[in-house]
Amino acid sequence: MTAHRLTFLPALPRLVADRSLYVLMLLSTIAFWPVGLLTPVQAVVICVLAFARAPSGSMARIVAISWMCIGLSQLAASIVAGVWREQAGTGLGQIMSFGVIGWVMGGLAIWAGAAHGLSHRVVIRAVAILGALVIPLAMLGACGVALGMRTMELSHTLPTMLAPNNISARLYGSVAIYLTEETLGELTTRLILFFPYTTALGLGGIGITLISLLEKDWRIRLAGITGGLIAVVFSWSRLALGAMVLCAIGWIWLKASLKLRLLFVFLALAALFVMSVAGEDWLGSLLSAQDRVDGVRAGSSLARQLIYQKSWEGFLQSPIFGYGWIGPSVHPKEMLPIGSHSTVYGLLYTGGGMAFGAFTIAIAITIIVASIRLMTEKGERRDEMIVMFLLSLTLLFFCKYESLFSITLPCSYIFAFIGGALEPANHIENRT
Repeated sequence: MTAHRLTFLPALPRLVADRSLYVLMLLSTIAFWPVGLLTPVQAVVICVLAFARAPSGSMARIVAISWMCIGLSQLAASIVAGVWREQAGTGLGQIMSFGVIGWVMGGLAIWAGAAHGLSHRVVIRAVAILGALVIPLAMLGACGVALGMRTMELSHTLPTMLAPNNISARLYGSVAIYLTEETLGELTTRLILFFPYTTALGLGGIGITLISLLEKDWRIRLAGITGGLIAVVFSWSRLALGAMVLCAIGWIWLKASLKLRLLFVFLALAALFVMSVAGEDWLGSLLSAQDRVDGVRAGSSLARQLIYQKSWEGFLQSPIFGYGWIGPSVHPKEMLPIGSHSTVYGLLYTGGGMAFGAFTIAIAITIIVASIRLMTEKGERRDEMIVMFLLSLTLLFFCKYESLFSITLPCSYIFAFIGGALEPANHIENRT
């Protein structure tokens, strides 16, 4: 008995802190989600993997550390703002807020992804299977809508019972297939599934769709892509829909040969010439596209504009270290806090130039390094580099209209995949 125990125990840490643990977490989503524990489990798994091993490549380390520094900059800004506003305790307490932890977890996910090769084919398959799970859940939601149900959600989960008045517990611990949201009097029924809110589902769906493109089995690939697209479309996120279209164009462009790219350019120029001859004001239509998009859900657009205006005003009052934390709601009845719904305006409001500068550096480093990997990789991993590059651009695309810190854990596979793709293949092979 003693001999068996001595040989088994040393193997246990290697089994836990490995790529298989992350795959198991993804495949266990359907088990942890109904009880409201999915986000805590994701946080534990990422921390275990990140602290078990460090990436070998310098690129991945730099990118991961730059994202962690956003959280540290936000914490420093919160502490300084707390002292300045004579609320030092509240400022220090931000160490436990998602405005700090979320950024750190994003960096840790990139770190763990590079260290454990979380862009490997087994992770890709797990993400595709996660996408396949969306299909039956969406069908169940469609039945609920047909029956006239306003929402389809569980009233109580473990986090909401333990902390019923905590906003984070309600966001990350609630369980719903779809919700009917009301924004300034406008009602919209939207899928939400494993995510804290619908726009996060849209971003998650983009990640599932792009990563599933790399799956070798066409049946699993088709199921993953289908589920990912369902998540994007029925989240009814205009941001996600636009980003998905741009990603599709980017994928086709980067996969095409030089001759096909020249053909695309020629056809685009020819189409613009024909439209100009026909008297179509294509430039004016393009410039007015934002107004048409805003008009699709006018209530949501108006709410965001109110938040952005108040966030900018708050930044101007304290441009160096900001207000310190999320402000009050801009609406007396609805939860629309100042400093939310935008990474750009949110960081300017809560962390001032300190936090926003750190984010600017991090996203710039990520895209530059992703571009270098894309241009230098000519082998069998090129498709992996294309997906990593498109995911990095998607994060940039989302930053103006969404708070990225709040979705680093629910969308951890995006950050982990970016980290895995940044790690050189020979470093990953030496550790498998």
